[in-house]
Amino acid sequence: MAIKQEENHLDSNPISKGDQTASNSQSGGGFYEIHVKGHLHSEWSDWLEGLEMRLLDNGEMILSGNIVDQAALLGVLIKLSRLNLTLLSVNEVKRSN
Repeated sequence: MAIKQEENHLDSNPISKGDQTASNSQSGGGFYEIHVKGHLHSEWSDWLEGLEMRLLDNGEMILSGNIVDQAALLGVLIKLSRLNLTLLSVNEVKRSN
């Protein structure tokens, strides 16, 4: 009997879909804009978590897109560092639905 109750407990999800959105933002997931000094070819987008690249005339670039969590964000920042791109800013953009 205890096993059945434990299974039921594992099957129940106390987090509703609305709460999952809040949970994602607390874990670092969201839409981000990362501003760096330097340019990359658009082929690098897949390697950088599929972020959209916007090249600016002043030699800077803005990467933007959804990043699933804090670990993925850190991974992108490390990759940019290894490419010797100077990080100018990282901003989470709150988007209205």
